[in-house]
Amino acid sequence: HSLTNKVPGLEIENRVIRLQSVIKSMELDGAFIMQNVDIFYFSGTIQTSVLFIPSQGQPVLMALKSIERAKDESPLEQIIAIESRQNIPDVLADLGRGGLRSVGLEIDVLPAYLYLWFRNTFKGCNFVDVSCAIRNVRMIKSLYEIDQIRAAASILHKGFVEIAGIIREGMTELEID
Repeated sequence: HSLTNKVPGLEIENRVIRLQSVIKSMELDGAFIMQNVDIFYFSGTIQTSVLFIPSQGQPVLMALKSIERAKDESPLEQIIAIESRQNIPDVLADLGRGGLRSVGLEIDVLPAYLYLWFRNTFKGCNFVDVSCAIRNVRMIKSLYEIDQIRAAASILHKGFVEIAGIIREGMTELEID
């Protein structure tokens, strides 16, 4: 097993489907994902962006930086460059995703100014915390994730074995070459 540079498309698709199931059960139109680790988990890229996952249908990744890299790294079909968050309502409306009534946000990590921006931008929309739902989806590991953890542990083990032959008591970090 080896660590791969890209998360397979089927892996991303299955993660999105699992979150969509929870979003539907919460009777939400979708969820905005803003936290880097969650954007990576559901899109395969860590580019500065906003990910909208609707309750059904294709997610849309709105990239604020490096659209080329986002398109290279992510298997998502809808990846759109935006100049700023101000473009989000228009992008969603153009994709037939306007008129949001109830949407999830990662309220446990979302800065207050962003929460207020969402409330002011999407007037009349009810915002619900989906932080716990996202954690519940992420805590169940797929075979792909288990393989990645095993490969990372193997690399770490090799590093520890190598350093054990070099390091001795009293050495400074600078002496370890």
